[in-house]
Amino acid sequence: MSPPDESEVAVRIERTLHASPDRVFRAFLEPELMRQWITPDELDLDRITVDARVGGRVEVWHSQRGVSTGKFEGRYVKIDPPRELVYHWAFVGTEPEKGEYYDTLVTVRLRAGRDGDTQVSVVHERLASLRRGAPHVIHRLVPGWENCLGKLERAIRELPADVP
Repeated sequence: MSPPDESEVAVRIERTLHASPDRVFRAFLEPELMRQWITPDELDLDRITVDARVGGRVEVWHSQRGVSTGKFEGRYVKIDPPRELVYHWAFVGTEPEKGEYYDTLVTVRLRAGRDGDTQVSVVHERLASLRRGAPHVIHRLVPGWENCLGKLERAIRELPADVP
């Protein structure tokens, strides 16, 4: 999939993960699992906080080669385990007071597949302000999601077998 252009209002990514919907859903809400996949390879995760309830917040601080690049922050809108998760996801630069704050919306839908797999659909939308204010981020959105979903699969694959 290519980066969104001016005519696109959303990025859509679909992937099959070799894990149950319960495991995949957990990985979107549990800080220790999120820590393993939520930032693309080019960023280091410095700190994460999660309040996994509707109205709760998630914050992920990151850096690159020891220099802060800001954070991602969000607010959970819908949590319907293990089928759907909807949250605001803002890209916050190092100077949010100067307008480096780009609120987007992410919808994750999970569907049980064959052989215990999970069909994952990610729709990342409301991208207009991000496109205008941080084009360097918008062009990394699809590769970033692809990279993170690969890391997510590895993280859940490493969970002990007796953990749902």
